[in-house]
Amino acid sequence: MSDDYYIEPVESVLRRFVEDFRNIVERHRGTPNLLAELKAPMETLLYDPTWITEEFRQPLPDTTASWVMYRSQDPDLCIFSMVVPAHSMTKVHNHLTDGWVGLVQGEQVERKYRRVDDGSRPDYAELELVSQDPILLGELTPLKHPDEDIHQVLTSSDVPSVSLHVLCNDLGTVERQAFEPHIHHVENFISGYSNVAAGAGIGK
Repeated sequence: MSDDYYIEPVESVLRRFVEDFRNIVERHRGTPNLLAELKAPMETLLYDPTWITEEFRQPLPDTTASWVMYRSQDPDLCIFSMVVPAHSMTKVHNHLTDGWVGLVQGEQVERKYRRVDDGSRPDYAELELVSQDPILLGELTPLKHPDEDIHQVLTSSDVPSVSLHVLCNDLGTVERQAFEPHIHHVENFISGYSNVAAGAGIGK
């Protein structure tokens, strides 16, 4: 793991998860079983989220913060916390990969969308709202590309919401899309990470 990037000092629970992830990917890379096999290690990672210290729970004014803890050089794994201020929301956005998200602070509502146009028109997208559900503290929700990859997160609590993201790409470096469903608009963006690289945040 000498070529991988950790925030130091490395929490033992995080290092164990990365080791488990590597073993699972070796067995299930490219198969539909990968996401399901990652659920149990993710549950262990979130069993006691006190290892996610205050530096990874800090909100930023008027935007969404993403505090990265781990990035692989492959790149096939990133682990970061997303902090959405109280009573604020992200834009509707995608991730272009599979992964798990677990809520560790506050309360959220997640809106899931499906793209229903063919993507042939520049800057244009038609989205269909699939569901709108409250997310409970400690609950895990999947991201599945491409069918369950587009969502919007709203913080419904009086304190910022903090969710731990474990994704099978280096999300902050990927050009992906933000949507405005009511006017059928889509634009490309690269989010970066709040503690590594500047970029257009998904909450802006």
